[in-house]
Amino acid sequence: MTDHPDPLLTAFAAVLRRHRRAAGFTQEGLAHEVGLSPRYVSLLETCRHQPTLGTMADIADVLGLPLAQMIAEAEAEVEGDQMVGDASGRVAKD
Repeated sequence: MTDHPDPLLTAFAAVLRRHRRAAGFTQEGLAHEVGLSPRYVSLLETCRHQPTLGTMADIADVLGLPLAQMIAEAEAEVEGDQMVGDASGRVAKD
């Protein structure tokens, strides 16, 4: 993986971590339910490994969420990060 992971991957990792915690799972617990190693879940949450679409779908299923929702949340985070300023005068970052 590169030193600067894709912004969407970084955002997806944050969405994954947030929903895992909200569902009451530890990394170990989620890994067990999905059939992954805890280390792999850690690598996903720290952007050191890029998940396959199948893995993302399996994780979303265990978390009780549509994968499309998790992806949409990640995309919204990326779009939000590309804006700076206050609500009355937002400007795009370069």
